[in-house]
Amino acid sequence: MYRPRIADSILARRLKGKGAVLIQGPKWCGKTTTGEQVAKSILYMSKPEDVKSNLTAADINPSKLLEGKTSC
Repeated sequence: MYRPRIADSILARRLKGKGAVLIQGPKWCGKTTTGEQVAKSILYMSKPEDVKSNLTAADINPSKLLEGKTSC
């Protein structure tokens, strides 16, 4: 169960203004979980089974990795 954070309103405001944000912080502080709450599509680059195909796609056509619904 997701517990709302102070960062949620900041994230929503920044996304509205810019369309993309970088969420930084220490390990296990909730960065991914917070981002998942507002994301319409997600690409996990760290999934071992997808690493090779994602890197190949990034080399050939990086915009393909960013296709999908947007939050705004």
